[in-house]
Amino acid sequence: MNALTPAVSTGPLPASRKIHKPGVLYPQIRVPMREISVHPTAGEPPVTVYDPSGPYTDPTVETSIEKGLARLRHEWVTARCDVEAYD
Repeated sequence: MNALTPAVSTGPLPASRKIHKPGVLYPQIRVPMREISVHPTAGEPPVTVYDPSGPYTDPTVETSIEKGLARLRHEWVTARCDVEAYD
């Protein structure tokens, strides 16, 4: 990488794990969440937060900056019949 190319975090983040919850209106849409572990002496369950990091921090997904992201929302968006495609 050079000075003009920013680094992208990939791989799991420390003390947490990526999970997915089904969407309320569209259960097939998996909402990314992150379970963050708390100190064992706290006696508390992990804290769950929304995770906007995309697939880059998901250890189960192979990512490539050059190839881009999978079009996971394509069918859902086009099924609404309120979009216009262009070249």
